[in-house]
Amino acid sequence: MKQSDKPLFNKLIKHATKTPNSFHVPGHKNGDVFGKEKSLFSSILTIDQTEITGLDDLHNAEGVIAEAERLTAELYGVQSTHFLVGGSTVGNLAMSLAFLKRNDKVIVQRNSHQSVFHGIELAGAHPIFIEPERDPLSQLVLGVSIETLQEAIKRYPEAKAVFITQPSYEGYTQSLVSHVKAAHGANMVICVDEAHGAHLLTANKNSWPESAVAAGADVVIQSAHKTLPAMTMASWLHINSTSITAEYLSYYLRLLQSSSPSYPLMASLDLARAYVATISSADWKEKALKMNEFKRAFKTDHEWFCASQTINQFTQDPLKVVFITPLQGLPYLWKREMEKENVYPELVSPHHLLLTLPLTWDSNKTEKWVPFFQRLFQHSLVEKGHFKRWKPLQHNCRKKPVSAQRLTFEEMTTATQDVSPWQKSEGAIAAETITPYPPGIPLIIKGEQITHHHLEQLAELIEMKAAFQTGKQWLEKGIKIFSI
Repeated sequence: MKQSDKPLFNKLIKHATKTPNSFHVPGHKNGDVFGKEKSLFSSILTIDQTEITGLDDLHNAEGVIAEAERLTAELYGVQSTHFLVGGSTVGNLAMSLAFLKRNDKVIVQRNSHQSVFHGIELAGAHPIFIEPERDPLSQLVLGVSIETLQEAIKRYPEAKAVFITQPSYEGYTQSLVSHVKAAHGANMVICVDEAHGAHLLTANKNSWPESAVAAGADVVIQSAHKTLPAMTMASWLHINSTSITAEYLSYYLRLLQSSSPSYPLMASLDLARAYVATISSADWKEKALKMNEFKRAFKTDHEWFCASQTINQFTQDPLKVVFITPLQGLPYLWKREMEKENVYPELVSPHHLLLTLPLTWDSNKTEKWVPFFQRLFQHSLVEKGHFKRWKPLQHNCRKKPVSAQRLTFEEMTTATQDVSPWQKSEGAIAAETITPYPPGIPLIIKGEQITHHHLEQLAELIEMKAAFQTGKQWLEKGIKIFSI
């Protein structure tokens, strides 16, 4: 088969053109049974099928789904690929359960997505946190240094696995070759949540950051829907090592994913793979140049600036654009003004605004959007007197590079809980996780000690009316803590 082939998608279209009579689920019967909104859904309903003859079964793939997965594995140069219909989340859960047993230790990047920590909790394992590097000027989190990982491995040689997240939400990456070598040298598997890096391929290795696949990570999970033309939740898990038993991961994916997976989602994975496979190395280089030209178009202003494309050993993904301001909270004003003009950013925080560019970015888009953002920033400075300034991070503010939960998940099941006003909870051990969303990275994790730094960040987020995916019960009722 060729990379331009779309076996699953084409099979679904062929089935739909037969105008089949459905005496099977789903209940919309190829779109015959639907409300007045049918016109909006009609084209997709014809391929919203189930495991009938010829359409294969995700959990026992032997036909067109297996062919689509093989083509994906071939494109990325891995041993095998599993399609995911529950986002990278389900991949992160499955990898935790596949590699960890109760009370195992796992070295995990502290700013990982909440699903990584959920997986560790489900496995009953004991996380050893490794802190990422942070840029003092922009306050952006970058990634875990090899020195920090080596320190963690030295202190916890009994750990079974290393879980790394890269690219960062803001797109910063580094070569993970040394990280992989260090983990393997200690007989640990290394798994990478590369949710924002599905577009990092061998074909663009000379002009785009290196993928964890190329670095030799054992398992790499990518959200195709984040940067490729795939539907929301459509993701895949790559097995990149002959020492990994694919059947074991398959077992947990069957356990965690729906037995009725969405065919439109899987078909979009087939199409996304075919789309990026047709982009030549020259085209990838041109795309990177155009995106980086857009970033360089913004002159540095002392009230705001575009984050650097390189910070020490870290390189930013061309798709990501970050605007930083020393005026705390100003990005929320930027967001409100953007949305008035029907423009929506990826993320805002008290200190920065993040854009994720499309793969179709070109010079015309740069000409269109540079004036828009320049006007936005210039107009916002009229309000600068309403915002206080934050100071660059000091060295003594750096968190411990390696730390552990104060209580294991097993100990938490029998520990007594109490409630404390969040403002007075410094030093206590959290009995609940608090996660701002986006980006879905826990600020406070159940079982860890609450620090002054946690509470400072929490106060900032509350002041800016940030959203929390774990709810805001603690805001009025107090945060749950363990009494020990």
